[in-house]
Amino acid sequence: MMFQRLDELQTGSLYILTGRAGAGKSHLAASARRSGTLWVLDTEGAAQNLQGKPGIHRRIQVVQTLSLRALTQAMTEIQEQGKPGDAVLLDSISKVFQAMRAYAQQRAGNEINRKTIIDYDEHASVNRNMQTVYTGLTELKQAGFHVIIIGHLARKYRAQEGNLLDEGLRVLADEQIAYEADAIMLVEREEDERTMVPIIKPPRPAHLKLDQRYPAVIATLYPDLAQQPVRTRKGSKAAASDVIAESVAEPMDETAADDAANSNGQYLAPATRPPLANPPRDAAEAERRFFARYGDIIGGTEWNDVQRYLGSLQPRPTTIDDWIAIAEAVRDRSREAAIAAA
Repeated sequence: MMFQRLDELQTGSLYILTGRAGAGKSHLAASARRSGTLWVLDTEGAAQNLQGKPGIHRRIQVVQTLSLRALTQAMTEIQEQGKPGDAVLLDSISKVFQAMRAYAQQRAGNEINRKTIIDYDEHASVNRNMQTVYTGLTELKQAGFHVIIIGHLARKYRAQEGNLLDEGLRVLADEQIAYEADAIMLVEREEDERTMVPIIKPPRPAHLKLDQRYPAVIATLYPDLAQQPVRTRKGSKAAASDVIAESVAEPMDETAADDAANSNGQYLAPATRPPLANPPRDAAEAERRFFARYGDIIGGTEWNDVQRYLGSLQPRPTTIDDWIAIAEAVRDRSREAAIAAA
């Protein structure tokens, strides 16, 4: 049966990230999620730059191409081999658009290194090809994948009465892209702080508001899917990652590390911490919860992985409070690494 009940529909999302070079769009898009695979359609050869950067999702599959046929084949393969909840990154749509325009100019007999006007037939060909890409990405979204598109920031002009009117900054692609997206996010960087702002159109997600500034972290886009939930400290700017890596095996309120800070974000010594809603029964359970939540961050599930990540030879914890302290140390180390990368 083709039809589904409304409450049974499981669609993904489609975001566009734009901004100036160096704002951290690709790093943000490839940041860690709880689980699943990140499928990267790399049209700029930039995916290898993500290797070794902190906070990057551990399960990444990459195809590098600018060919329309290869892109459509890759999107079909993602639907066949991936699963709903996986993420798809196209980096970038602007490179695809520029390549298609360059090819159209060549077919029209124009020089691609000069400003030239392509005729109606070539313009229609570019539109058809771009629509093929958008349709493939939209189908991935409707199949339950979470799609992120990187777009370069460009200034748009419109001809009027012999003059060029500046219409402001836009995503370098054709206009259809704005209608396909749930939200278009402008990623900005000022010294060590990265933020993003929904622009151009009202975003569909209820948790985002047009022209409001948010931390540039993956949890802003996916509060329920990202490893790093966004929290705001009183009297300070929104914190990008107050708590690291929600466990896929345990609810947030069952992990001791989340309760190591009070409502003001201040550290509480073990004797003064509020009681946990569902505390570990013993040190063994605390250890299990620790590795379920922090295994991806530290790169393993053995104590020597913790020692290597923290750069310390301290012995394995033997109490619940000791495991909470280690969780806090990993959280703080991961936060520092994320800030340094930004």
